[in-house]
Amino acid sequence: MSLPPRIQPIQEDFKGLFNHCFETDGGLVLDCYLIYEVEERETRDEPGCAASMELVFALVEGVDISEVLGDLAETIEEEALSDLEDQIQDAAIERGEA
Repeated sequence: MSLPPRIQPIQEDFKGLFNHCFETDGGLVLDCYLIYEVEERETRDEPGCAASMELVFALVEGVDISEVLGDLAETIEEEALSDLEDQIQDAAIERGEA
């Protein structure tokens, strides 16, 4: 017998995940946690891949609704990746590297 998935993640579940706040067109605010995959450069042996985000949790008042988001999950992932890239660029500017 398998146990049902946890609907309310615990604090330890968030370790190592990127946090992103997403607001739907209807004004619902989702507290999202995503896995960040760094860009892999192309080599002779591997084709490489672009940086990406994968949604793990989308919380509304602490309850995970990520399984029912459908296509909205991709929108959240794209927005979170763009947000992270902006943060990286801003940090480089602050350090005088850009």
